[in-house]
Amino acid sequence: MRIIPSEVSSSTRSQAERSVFEALKAIPDDLSVALHTVHLPQHHKKRVGEIDFVVIMPEILLFIEVKGGRVVHRDGGWYYGPIGRETGPKESPFVQASGGMHALEGKLGALIGDLRGHGVAGGYLVITTDIDVQRTTEFEPQQYLGSTAYDGGRGLAQGIERATQFWLRRNKWARTPINAPLRKKMLEAIRPDFDLVPNLRSRLRHLDVVFERLTREQMDRLDELESNPRLAWTGGAGTGKTFLAAEAARRRSAHGTVLFTCAGNTLATHMNRILDEDAITVLPFERLDEVRGRTFDHLIVDEAQDVMTFGGLNTLENLVSGGLEKGRWIFMLDQNNQILTPDTYDSEAWEYLSSLGFVYGPLKRNCRNTEQIVRQVRLYTAADLGVASAGEGEPARFADAYDPGEEATLLDAYVEELSQEGISLRDITLVSASGSWDDSSARMSGLASKIDRFSDVVGTDRTKHRLTWSSISDFKGHESDIVCLIDMEPEHLDGRLDALYVAWTRARAHLWVACRPGVRQKLQELGRAALNREGRGE
Repeated sequence: MRIIPSEVSSSTRSQAERSVFEALKAIPDDLSVALHTVHLPQHHKKRVGEIDFVVIMPEILLFIEVKGGRVVHRDGGWYYGPIGRETGPKESPFVQASGGMHALEGKLGALIGDLRGHGVAGGYLVITTDIDVQRTTEFEPQQYLGSTAYDGGRGLAQGIERATQFWLRRNKWARTPINAPLRKKMLEAIRPDFDLVPNLRSRLRHLDVVFERLTREQMDRLDELESNPRLAWTGGAGTGKTFLAAEAARRRSAHGTVLFTCAGNTLATHMNRILDEDAITVLPFERLDEVRGRTFDHLIVDEAQDVMTFGGLNTLENLVSGGLEKGRWIFMLDQNNQILTPDTYDSEAWEYLSSLGFVYGPLKRNCRNTEQIVRQVRLYTAADLGVASAGEGEPARFADAYDPGEEATLLDAYVEELSQEGISLRDITLVSASGSWDDSSARMSGLASKIDRFSDVVGTDRTKHRLTWSSISDFKGHESDIVCLIDMEPEHLDGRLDALYVAWTRARAHLWVACRPGVRQKLQELGRAALNREGRGE
């Protein structure tokens, strides 16, 4: 049976859920799809509800609640956990399963139409993998699979079949089989709300866990993990490569050691905080000497375009078991670098890597930048950021400044405007084209005392509402709701399309650009050159 996600997450601590996960995968059924850990943010009784497994079958929509370890029913209450450390009294697993079933059925009905009108029957099955619960009035035998019948997973298929027939008899109006297009609609309706991974920024801020939806395209890429040892995922800035690389590392860590590497030091620091798993080692490319002599079961290379040389590949060759030819690896790269920095991207090295054989997965949907930012970047660099899916935003704003002092005044006015609109200073990043704090207009700003250097705070808990300041190179691989590009002189644009590309694509919602004398003219020249490269120039 197909199961989504295709590999159990390392964050799944329940051995019972892991057992059922593997047992479902072992069932020879090409038509059904099981979904693990379905979140219900609108559950009527809880702030966040959860269903352990939802199985979309040709006959029925089946909800599975799994309990491992000790379960006790005493004085009408249910208790879970070892003796002396029980939690409870809680609702029974049958009430939990029934509540989750009705909540998700209601949500599905709102999205694709009333399930009963479609003839789709729903039912639930409770599994206790380690014990047998004595029969009570709360459930019928067909709604329950105890340890003996479960038999380490060998009895799961029979238990599902028995539950299916039970619920179909109770829902005489059901029309089976459920046609394939309708099953696909149900899958697509559930999947965006279920295959959720922690938002990278929320882990750093130590807030309550916030979940971010994966696009369908990103989920397709993650589905490739289990069956393909070597993968290359390509896409422009904002298509979610680093986000996917992090989740791929988590999933691969369930099956061995993982080396996660990238070109940037600040990105490596950031990812080291995010990927806090014993099986995952995070190092920037320039520090790979620290693990020389070791081999890892899995290799994940983010920003691979920045190390796409034969020297870079030779370094990686010795760090993954089986080498690049036979090892298990994922390369994440932005091939816009072929246009933006052709001198640092070796196309022959890419051709060599391609000859080793891998599954190619393009990412074409930009899930970071607004349409306005995507168009802006394409206009001046001809780079392909994919199809914007983050929605509409405001056009980039350009402000003319004759010198650093005037730029500081304009910057202060803009930040004050944002503050009046309720924007936190923490959501604003000042990206410096010069990369020099000593000469930056930010240092002359009235807000200078409220600015943190990004390289000093990346990978730490940021609780204060302060601006951050960064060079373009240090901010590569990161993002901010609002980016202010400052300290830009015409010479910063000479032969540095990559810097403009990186700086502008860091902005999720809005981009503010300070232009020193001559910058606007230089941008116009870049725009004309971009049109000519695309064959649209006059």
